[in-house]
This record gives sequence, C-alpha cells and structure tokens, in this order.
Amino acid sequence: MVSAADWASFEEVGYLLLGAVASPAQLASLQNRIDAIMLGEMRYDGMYFQLDSDTGRYEDVGSGGGFAGPTLNYRKIEQLEKDPVFLAYMQRPEFREITQRVYGSEVSIYRAMFMNKPAQKGTVLPYHQDGGSQWGLTANPLITVWTALDDASRANGCMQVIPGSHKLGLLSERGHTITAQQEAELAPDDKSVYLEAREGEAILLHNWLLHRSGVNTISQSRRALSVCYMDAATRACGDSARSFPQLFGAGALGSVS
Repeated sequence: MVSAADWASFEEVGYLLLGAVASPAQLASLQNRIDAIMLGEMRYDGMYFQLDSDTGRYEDVGSGGGFAGPTLNYRKIEQLEKDPVFLAYMQRPEFREITQRVYGSEVSIYRAMFMNKPAQKGTVLPYHQDGGSQWGLTANPLITVWTALDDASRANGCMQVIPGSHKLGLLSERGHTITAQQEAELAPDDKSVYLEAREGEAILLHNWLLHRSGVNTISQSRRALSVCYMDAATRACGDSARSFPQLFGAGALGSVS
C-alpha cells in the first residue's frame, strides 16, 4: 500500500495521505456504530467519554469519565477496540503493513479514540505533539492513523499541521501543548497545512508532528477515528505487568495474529 517514495515523503514532512481505506459499507458501519455508542444503544464497560465544551475553549473541556447520557455532542470516546466493528477496521491489512514497517510484527495500541467536532460546535485544540512523559510509557509511540468518518474541511475543523516539525523531536519533556513562544516561532500561519479529507480517507501521522484544529462552523459534524499504534513491548512506566491491547502478532485481539 505504501511505496518507498511514500515512506520517504512521510519521513520528510511527517504525514502521508493514505486515501480511501474504508469501503463504503465499512464506513457506514463505523458511522452507525459510533452514533449508537454516543446514544447509549451500544455499551461497553470501561469506555471513556468526554463531552464537548460549550465555549469552544480547550481549557473549558471537562475531565470526562463514563457514559454521561445519550447525546451526539461527545468530544472524545476512548477504548474503541472493545467494539468489534471498530476493531475489524483497526486490524485491516493496510495497517498491519504500515505498523510492521515501523515496529515489526508485534503491535499494540496506546489508544483507539473517537474525536468529534459536533455540528456548529467543537473545541479549539491548540498546537501540540502526541508523546512525552505525561503518557507514562517506557517508549514513545511514533505513529497514529487518523480516519475521517465525515468529510473534514476547514469549515468544520480539519487538522492543521506544520510539515517537518516532527524532526524537531519532542519540544517538551512532558509533551503535548507547546508554549506561546514556541508556537510563534515554529508554527506561524504561513507554514501550516490544512489536512482536508473525504469521509473514509485515512492519514498517517508522526506523533511528534505539530498539529491543531479549530471549531466547527457548519451543520456537518466532523467525526474521526484516531488510532495510536505502538510496539507491543511497550509498558506503563513503573508497572511492567501492565500491557496494552495487541492488534497484530501473537496474542492479538480477535483472530488476527
């Protein structure tokens, strides 16, 4: 699926447009299933839910927790590997090929999460990187596959990235958001690229790539699936017994090995 030229481009800019991965039928199943989960029609123990803010300000987003009632205004839902429809998509052969190139045959996930900007809502997510000591892992995961479940455009809050910024390394030991000074220096508007995508299209992202997103200004939601893949040998710091859901290799969830 990914050519040598594609990998060279990914290593240079930190992202790669994978095109349409989900078939129309699989996409419809994912769309219907995430709505059913948000509305409480499908329930899984341990899933994490976070409601969107009313203000659009990142600092106003609540901490989240368990299911908080039926609504399509959830901002984030984690542990989607518990659902067989989402698990089947995460274990597609295309993702096996990509993750084996980066990690080898034994691959787990740090998280599989739904990210949502509801119609005419959404929260500003400032420039940040995915990684650092706040994740509490023995090794930093390096790649995420982001799949659009709706068309993602500038109008409804698609991702913006700073090409090549992954080569700067982690800008903070703790990772995540950067300072205002770093943003002014490293992420000026003239360097940013909008990653618009059609529903069913996927994007491979280096976790250290600076990225952000805005609010949704239109009546079309911006639903997406974000899956952070990592080496299955990765453990939680200070808890070597704690492993993470394995998607490929011996002991993988379901029948995939």
